[in-house]
Amino acid sequence: MELKQAMEAATAELDVRPGFVGDVMAGGRRRHTRKLVTVTAVVALLAGATAGVMVTRTTETEPADARVTAAPTGPFADNADLLATAAHLWTDAQKEPWKPTEPVAEVTSPPNVFWTGQAMSGPVALVAQEIRVRNSARPATLVGLVADGAVVSREVVTEETKSREAGLYRFGPAGDQYVVLTLGKTVSWSLKADRGTDHRLSRLWASAPHDADGAVYTVVQPSDRPVFVRGDSVPKSDDFAQQAILGSGYYPQGPFMPHPGVGWNGQQCATDGPPQPASWPGTNVPTAQQELQKRALLDYLVSWDSAGTWSVCAWLPDGRYALMFEAYGELYGALYRPDGTFSAPAFGGRAVKGQPAVLPLPDGQGTIVADFNGYLGPDGREHAWLAPAGTKEVTVVQQGASTVVQLP
Repeated sequence: MELKQAMEAATAELDVRPGFVGDVMAGGRRRHTRKLVTVTAVVALLAGATAGVMVTRTTETEPADARVTAAPTGPFADNADLLATAAHLWTDAQKEPWKPTEPVAEVTSPPNVFWTGQAMSGPVALVAQEIRVRNSARPATLVGLVADGAVVSREVVTEETKSREAGLYRFGPAGDQYVVLTLGKTVSWSLKADRGTDHRLSRLWASAPHDADGAVYTVVQPSDRPVFVRGDSVPKSDDFAQQAILGSGYYPQGPFMPHPGVGWNGQQCATDGPPQPASWPGTNVPTAQQELQKRALLDYLVSWDSAGTWSVCAWLPDGRYALMFEAYGELYGALYRPDGTFSAPAFGGRAVKGQPAVLPLPDGQGTIVADFNGYLGPDGREHAWLAPAGTKEVTVVQQGASTVVQLP
């Protein structure tokens, strides 16, 4: 019986209250008094009978990760059929080849369901299993989510990487359901950021309580730009410098609505270098992004297509250095003083594929205009040009065709 069918049968008498969608369910604390001997035996039998890799017990000592043997928590912790079905689906998924991100050499314990929860489509289960990874003698943990009759996602957690465990699982037909492990911290999440007239952003945050054995379930539409963070406290509304939780594959489908971007790669410069050799700490694109995030001017970057893979630099008439880049289909800039410290932000319009990128600079420093592989301005500078202050238009030649671009 598939997990969904088993879970539907096990929960047929349950009635999900109105307003359930979007609410949060946090797992309960570990139940030390319940041994669940029968359930453990069923799970072990299923694991041994269906595993695609040999299951061996190398020692009788306590596992490095307590989740490997922890009693299940959550609303279905006592449902033996549901737990056994989840363990069976987990083990059956190992018949497929391990992914490149899963350096599993040996499975050394049966799967263990350590948390259960109620999702829109039915119950879900978090599973942990002790493994050995290549080139290491230390035990590691394979942990993931079983939902809708399949293993949604799983993650290898080693002694070296446990502080960086993502513990975020996105699932459902619309990709709008999330289970997030608390990992001993407070899990907070937020929807779309609002931008004020001063360009500063703000986010409202919801949170689940600090619970080392818990998990959070919530429903958020991808178009609402959800961001999840895990920490000791709930972020402030203007705090965009926290480390966002990135799920497996860096959100390959993107929690935010994707944008086409301009499609450029690499760094080009709109001016020649300064006459005096100088070191510019601000030439690194992520540093520019972080500078704007620290000032609540740029949103969290939580998907692989959040930011472009290009930038344009320029040395300015007043001795400062500017960097233009793309994020969420919009153009941004960061200005740096000669000593490399951040000076000022800059904002452009949309980054549209097939059109030149235009970024007006503050303080009368001109306008950066870029069109990779094109020739710009009266001297036909390749890729990018810094138009002097007061310039109203620039001619761009791309593949032999000329276009006149109006400047703000």
